[in-house]
This record gives sequence, structure tokens and C-alpha cells, in this order.
Amino acid sequence: MHRLIPLFFSLFFLLGSNVAHAAVPAAPGKRIALVIGNAAYPQPLLNPVNDARAMAERLRRLGFEVLLRTDITAAQLQKASAEFSTQARGADIALVFYAGHGAQAGEANYVLPLGANMNALSAAAIAAQGVSVSSLAGNLQRTGARGAVLILDACRQEYTRGGAVMVPGGGNAASHGFADTQAPRGVVIAYSAGPGALARDFWSPDSRNSPYTSALLDALDAPGLPMGDVFSQVAARVAAMTHDVQKPRVSFGETSARLVLNMGSGKGVSQPAPGVLASGNNGMRAPVPAPAPAPATTASGAKVWPGNVLQDINYEIRMQIAARPFPRQQLEKRARSGDLVALTALGYGIGGGDAGIKQPKAGMQWLEKAAAKDFPIAQTYLAELLMVKGDPASLKRAGVLLDAASQAGYTAAHAYKFDLARRTGAPPQDAARHLQDAFMGLMKDYQGAAKDVLQPPKK
Repeated sequence: MHRLIPLFFSLFFLLGSNVAHAAVPAAPGKRIALVIGNAAYPQPLLNPVNDARAMAERLRRLGFEVLLRTDITAAQLQKASAEFSTQARGADIALVFYAGHGAQAGEANYVLPLGANMNALSAAAIAAQGVSVSSLAGNLQRTGARGAVLILDACRQEYTRGGAVMVPGGGNAASHGFADTQAPRGVVIAYSAGPGALARDFWSPDSRNSPYTSALLDALDAPGLPMGDVFSQVAARVAAMTHDVQKPRVSFGETSARLVLNMGSGKGVSQPAPGVLASGNNGMRAPVPAPAPAPATTASGAKVWPGNVLQDINYEIRMQIAARPFPRQQLEKRARSGDLVALTALGYGIGGGDAGIKQPKAGMQWLEKAAAKDFPIAQTYLAELLMVKGDPASLKRAGVLLDAASQAGYTAAHAYKFDLARRTGAPPQDAARHLQDAFMGLMKDYQGAAKDVLQPPKK
């Protein structure tokens, strides 16, 4: 026996750190997660690291072994994903959560870790500097886990607290949002926004998380809730929090939507809890989290928006309109699903806005759909096209739309009301009042933005 001891130590020192860092496959029934948050870009994002830390904490409470990585490069992400693929082999649930920038190149989707040049990304630059979503999904697929889940709170909008927002890829329509792709077999991919749309990084000064992560954290509080119902609740909550601007989606790659992430005790295999009829959205008897807080409303019942958030959304719309070539087909696809940003950009762009396309009737049809949902930016752009028509009925309708938009918190509508007052021969004092309202509203928007900077969000 004593002759074996020197041989043992020789082998140990020969292997060195390779033994210490070798990935050990997960034990049967184990649940394991890789959580990533990237925020420290040249134009920093507010919440991805907060989101990653909150998700890591929540998953640990649910019995997951969690590997947390923040502000990492593409090489570091690829290494972490490959190592996780081995560590999660044979697990019951293997979950990857990513918060940060992402973009599409052609029909392929990529996450953009730190180090990627975010200025005017081309499709080739995205492919060269990003990490493909298909590779992340492939690594999950190779784990052979009973439930392999990839959650992408990505394609983040850069929020500059009341100023402009920057879209990854600038005006390059090919890089805006994620392409509509299906998850591979055995993998669930949850997207925080619809095809080609951006995900909000910021939504309230009272939250340290994005709207998607906030909704996901809430939905994971319900024990025994099947994944299909979790993501359905998340989609409904995000739509409510963003006034229907952001609409998440999920793709089940031939994977059961009945798998459960919150088992109550955080232990055991992911079977539906007793008393839960896990069949999509029907028959659910698990406790349901409280709905998202109702937004403020005007006297007519329309929603009131934070003014600085409307500024940011309008900037995104203008970026879409200014894209060359004008992304009409992409916008039409999004608009048909009810995307308010796409409806407005498409309507104003082809209706005579900055896209150089003069189709007022077609543009007004798209704007009508967004205005009917009480979207103040669409109401204002529709009013502008009506003012261009100039007949008394159109001018009267424009006034009604601008009243609604200004009451809903859109400062720019006051400036249009000043223009309308001059066109209709209103008394000079009325026109001056509208101009003063526009100035005061703008100051209020920036005061709200400054408050976001000076007052840390509540946990």
C-alpha cells in the first residue's frame, strides 16, 4: 500500500489545477443555472447586472445551483457556456439567463457582450463580435437536461434618463431586435420582446430591474406554476408595465410547457405540483401573483405616461423612420402583431414623415390602429397628418387627438397644439398658452429624469 502513496501524489501534482477545475456533471434531479448580466458598455445600461443578481438570488432560493457572471466579454461568455454545458449534463433543469445587449444579423441572433463595438454595427460585425444564440442553445441542448431553458432579456434599449436612446446598430434595420427563430428540439427560448423590437432597460424609478426581469421574478414566486403559465404571466405583466409597447414571446422547442421551476421547497424533480392541472393556460390552480400595478389614467380613462419615457420611445420610433433603406417589411410584420412602436413608425414613415415615402392614406391607417390604443405619440403624428390635410373636419379631429395626447403626458403634443391654434386663427393668448405648456412640460420631463439620477431606485 505504501508504494501507491508516492504514485498518487505524483499523479495529483501532474494533473494540478486541471483536476481542481474539471467540470463535474450534475447529479440526477439537480437544477443548475448560468446567470449573466452585461451593463458596462461604453454607453452603460442601467439594469442588466441588477437583473442578473436578482435572478441569481431568486433561483438559489428555488434550489438551483447558480453560476453568476457579470460584465464579461464574448470569449468569457463562450467559455462559461461550454463549461456549463458539461456541468449541467444530466440535470433535471439547466437554465441560462442573459441580460444585456443583443442584435440580429440576417436571420441569426447574437448576444453582444462587452468589447463589441456598439457604434453602427453591421451584420458582419455583429456576427464577428457577438455570441450566437444558436450556440448558447446548442450547449444547453447537449446537456441532455430534462428541461433546458434559455432566457434572453436582451436587445436592451439604452436609456439616458430623459435624453436620447441609442439602438444597437444605429439606423441599420438588420440589427434591430432579435429575428423570429424557433428554439431547437429540447430547448425553451424565452425572449423579452417581440421579433425586431427592443426590450426596455428602464421602466420605473421605483424598480432596479427591467420590466421583463421584474415580471419574471414576480411570476417565479408562484409555487407549482408550469413554465407555459409562467411565461404567459410574464408576457401579460410586461405588456401592462410598458403600455403594450413591449410584448415578450417564448418558443418551446418540442419541450413540455408543464415543467415547473418553482417546486415550493426548491428540491426534487420538476413535476407539476399536486392540485395543478398543468396544461397550458387552462385548469391552473396554483397561486397567482398579484397583477402589475394599474397605471395612472386621465379623466377619460386613458393611461398617463411618464414624459421622459415617451421621449425615449419617440427616439426609437425616429430611428426606425430614419433607417435606410426604410424597413417597411420588417415594420409591417411587427405592426400586424400590435407593436405600437412599429405601428407608429410605419404609419408616419409612409404617411409623409422622414422616410421619403408619401402615402398619407396608408400611413394614417396604421396610425389609426396605434391611436385607437391611446398611444399618445401615434395620436400626435396622426394629428400632424390631419393638419396637413387642412380641411375643417381634419383640423377638428387633430385637436381632439392632441388634447388626448397632451393629457396622457406627451409634451410634444402641446407644441402641435400651438401650431394648430395658429392654423385655425385662435386668439394669440391661446397659442401662447400652448407654447408655454410645451416648454413647461419639457422642463417637467427633465426634472423627472434628474430625479431618476439623484434618487436611487427602490429595491
